[in-house]
Amino acid sequence: MTVVAMLQGTPETDVETTRSALAMAKMLGRDLTGLCALPDPQAAVMVVTTPESTGLTAAAAANIMDLQKEMLEKAEAAFREGVGAAPGMDCTFVHQVATAEASAASAATLADAIIFPRSAAKSGEPLSIAFDYVMMDARLPLVLGGTELYKPGPVVIGWDGSNGAARALRFHTPLLRAAGEVIIAQNRKDAERDGARPGIEPGSLEDWLKRKGIKASVSPIEGEVSAALLALAKGSGATMLVAGAYGHSRIGERLFGGTSKRLLNASDAPALALAR
Repeated sequence: MTVVAMLQGTPETDVETTRSALAMAKMLGRDLTGLCALPDPQAAVMVVTTPESTGLTAAAAANIMDLQKEMLEKAEAAFREGVGAAPGMDCTFVHQVATAEASAASAATLADAIIFPRSAAKSGEPLSIAFDYVMMDARLPLVLGGTELYKPGPVVIGWDGSNGAARALRFHTPLLRAAGEVIIAQNRKDAERDGARPGIEPGSLEDWLKRKGIKASVSPIEGEVSAALLALAKGSGATMLVAGAYGHSRIGERLFGGTSKRLLNASDAPALALAR
């Protein structure tokens, strides 16, 4: 098992992602993989059959290959810079010839944690499609980097008894255990708006965490959920927030807003460990 840092070929972002992933890998006692996935250049060029177009197709493929080579060099250099001297750890840079979404989903299946840069939550960014695919379509767990570099500290759990929140907890149990302290946050009125859910009582979750060897406490919150979670994280010094993603439809969240959208778009937020 390993911690995976998703890289995109932009130096500053890749260094930050690597350093955050490295901190998590050290905390978990796991190795680190820097993953940069780029599609086959030939697949990115439309196949044509006319003799006149053959040269143009070959030139386009060559240009894509040159661009990919430059991106890979930048991604690997950023990974090496981010890793620095990490004695006792196996830190490996990997290039996969595939789409970023396919590679990320494959890595997320068995990784202890897969870390995306904060920018991936924004449409149009290099890894936004991969981020969206892993979370929404593959329904696999991921960690979105915080607005600051990750460092070990308490973890806040946004608990509403939903399937997404439960999946986020179960998938990221190793991170919770390694963090050493967990704070269960719940706005009871908001949690009950969709009807009673099994296991919604924070005390039930507290007992479950303690059976896993995780120290936990309960902190009720009030008002708008995302703002309350972010305030609790800041006040407690938490550097990670675990939550279920998109309890309502994606379209509904985009049109009317929602907890997930506000957490993803927050200008000051810890790392987010998410699952849908």
